[in-house]
Amino acid sequence: MKQKNLLITGATGLLGQQILLKLIDLDYQIYATKRTHSVTQIVSEKINWVEINSIEDNLFQRIPVKINFIIHAGAFVSYKKSDAAKIFQINTKWTSKLAKDALEAGVKKFVFISSISALGKNSINNLIDENTPKSDDEFLSNYGKSKRKAEAILWELSKNGLPIIFLNPSVILGPANRYQSSAQLFGYVADQKPFYTKGLINYIDARDVVEIIIQCLQNKMINEQFILNAGSLSYHEFFSAIANQLKVKAPRIGVPKFMVILGALFENLISKLNGKPATLTIETAKLAGSLKIYNAEKAKKTFNLRYKTLKQSIEWTVKEM
Repeated sequence: MKQKNLLITGATGLLGQQILLKLIDLDYQIYATKRTHSVTQIVSEKINWVEINSIEDNLFQRIPVKINFIIHAGAFVSYKKSDAAKIFQINTKWTSKLAKDALEAGVKKFVFISSISALGKNSINNLIDENTPKSDDEFLSNYGKSKRKAEAILWELSKNGLPIIFLNPSVILGPANRYQSSAQLFGYVADQKPFYTKGLINYIDARDVVEIIIQCLQNKMINEQFILNAGSLSYHEFFSAIANQLKVKAPRIGVPKFMVILGALFENLISKLNGKPATLTIETAKLAGSLKIYNAEKAKKTFNLRYKTLKQSIEWTVKEM
């Protein structure tokens, strides 16, 4: 069988680690990016690690084979105002550079892991899909803005011949460092914090996202966009499900949005004093309380995948962490 060479960015992140675990069992020669001090426990002779020194690097010139496929899962996730410049540098500028280099290199498929935060929010009934209109006056975090801007650039490159698939997952559940990605939510419950916001969380298991990515690599579909979302429920129900698995007290005091914002201000002050990362920031507080539900019917029909249940996702995450 002809060798298939694949480049994956963000390989040491929550999703990236799960992608690697799947890829090493398939017929791919893997080139995976990592920062100098990033740590991974995944070891395989099929993985060739490529250290990133600068976002200006042309990775294709540093890799000794022709790359057929790219999974761009690398991103900088932060909701701190002070990180704005870095967020756009990595999520927008780097994505643009990588995609342009991929077009020049003749890559067969570029799978871009975006986010539901990049989607339009102008929905009358709070139901969001891939075609929901975007507006400049709707609130977006800097992370969401950076992903939306990257998507716009990639759509233009697709017109020039770059074959792209856009995936917009909701909150990805899976094991990770306690202060990384959705693992922070598990840490919040483990610390037995008493408060929860009266909004909805949309979620999907990391393993389901991986299955869809693999299907995208193997099919001939290009220039399509998919929301990936297994379901939505209240934060109270979500935290209670985690608490039940951890056998701790669940957050039990529902607070309105303005109190969440006050809590974020207080927590960030404490964070500066004790040096520990804050779970809440002003941006995440402003996003809290959302009643948006993300419609993933297009993905369900296309990929014919039965998603993991919330219970399965929580049990797996807690066990692995």
